Amino acid sequence: MQIQSLRIKSYRSWRVADTASEQAIARMKQLELYDMLKSEGLKANLCLQATGWSKAKYYRWLKRYRQQGWAGLESQSRRPKSTRKRQWTKQQAQMVLHLRRRYPLWGKRKLWKILVRDQQMMLSESTVGRIITKFIAKGRIKPASFYYGQLKPRRRRQFKHHAKRWRYGMKAKEPGELIQIDHMSVAMPAGFGVKEFKAACPVTGIVILKAYSRATSRNAKHFLKWLITQLPFELKSIQVDGGSEFRDEFEQACEDLGVELYVLPPRKPKWNGCVERANGSSRYEFYPFYQGSLTVAAINRELSNYQWTYNHYRPHDSLELMTPMAYYRKLTEAA
Repeated sequence: MQIQSLRIKSYRSWRVADTASEQAIARMKQLELYDMLKSEGLKANLCLQATGWSKAKYYRWLKRYRQQGWAGLESQSRRPKSTRKRQWTKQQAQMVLHLRRRYPLWGKRKLWKILVRDQQMMLSESTVGRIITKFIAKGRIKPASFYYGQLKPRRRRQFKHHAKRWRYGMKAKEPGELIQIDHMSVAMPAGFGVKEFKAACPVTGIVILKAYSRATSRNAKHFLKWLITQLPFELKSIQVDGGSEFRDEFEQACEDLGVELYVLPPRKPKWNGCVERANGSSRYEFYPFYQGSLTVAAINRELSNYQWTYNHYRPHDSLELMTPMAYYRKLTEAA
């Protein structure tokens, strides 16, 4: 005879706090999941495997919740209990302050050198920088950017969409990877100027360029689509600087086309060296000798001829005096 239990399954009742953060709510859901699986008769190791937590982690958060309630599920401060104390005297700080007020655009390196040379002050360059940062935070002095017209501090870019931060050491291994894109402003006679967008392949040296009247994200998006039609290989990923023209519509176009987008850190043009070098070539080899009408359409017609010459006819020292297209064919044949 088989006897079945009529016991109604019950789970622990958890009350959700209105002021809890997303992290606390997520941890509460993990505790609920463990409790539900445990009441179903699952073994403890299987319950932990389902939650993705270790045994120590589960009991740690459970103990915090029992002792402190929802507050125990919030992320704890990681500030060390003992912090480093300042390594300078009040007199040294006043000397740095006086010197910085006298030369408001000089950085810590110049000020440190003057203090060591003229005052024989035994402070490190980093310590001078910490003193300056402290006085800026207190409002005693202004940052150097204030005198250049930047009244608000720059915010660090948050990568919440398609673009990703470029990581040190990233390097293209085959054509189509990490194509470098940039734009440069070109001043021409009679006050006329253009914004030239340029893409350079760091592997083959192939360059694609096109001129526009303005450097906007919409024009950058148009150039991206033009680039795909001009390259002899598939465009897999690109890298750009942090300019506003490479955001919004351009970033959305990269996502729609399935092209990975990496953004370089500020003030690091050397990591975009291939396209920067190509900018210098067109600036000195094309524009000084341009004699056509001053319209964007006319300039693009001549740029098309220059692009063909650059990729199919002009020898390149970096490619053993081969043209970029000849070097690309050599790579494909070797593969």
